[in-house]
Amino acid sequence: MSISRGCYVNECLFLYSCKKFISGPKISSMYNVTVSYGAKKHQLTLDESPTSEDLSSKIEAATGVPFSHQKLIHKGKQISVGKSKLCELGVKPGSKIMLLGRQHSPQNDDMIQKINKVKSDAALTKRKIGDLDGQLQGIRNGYMPDDLKAEALSKIHKQCIGCVEQYMKLLEHLDSLQTSDDAIKSMKKSSILSIQAMLDDCDKLMEKL
Repeated sequence: MSISRGCYVNECLFLYSCKKFISGPKISSMYNVTVSYGAKKHQLTLDESPTSEDLSSKIEAATGVPFSHQKLIHKGKQISVGKSKLCELGVKPGSKIMLLGRQHSPQNDDMIQKINKVKSDAALTKRKIGDLDGQLQGIRNGYMPDDLKAEALSKIHKQCIGCVEQYMKLLEHLDSLQTSDDAIKSMKKSSILSIQAMLDDCDKLMEKL
């Protein structure tokens, strides 16, 4: 018994419909997560099987927080950014992630560079104070003829004064740097306290002269 072409096509369509019904709707391969940054929430969609590095790139594009400044928190734990897949890190589709970090700002970056320069200059001056202290100890231990001691001590005293002046200039420079960024404010305050401690060490050395 021959089957007409029309009946064959109808049978194929019926079988396809049954298969589609049994297998159910196609599941989306997209990976959706919600990222909270401050008061804002960002709905991010990633491709199938994304890595934490993929997520970080999406976050940078959405929030303006660069990769190097990001700290990603999921269920109270920090996510390490790299080649690991999100599913391996326990981050499933629909997960909520908290972002900590500051947005890229050329002004802030310039401020950080200036503070780091002050810290570097202060460290050099501290090293100089250490050398002067060593010279003073050598004089006290008798490593210099008596007729040269007075001149040597005078030179050490002048150099100490120069170090004090350098520290004061660095403090004035830090004081001139104004910012509303809390992280940079903390960095600035820490640098000020560090230089003040160095000033105290310099004063103690001068008291020994």
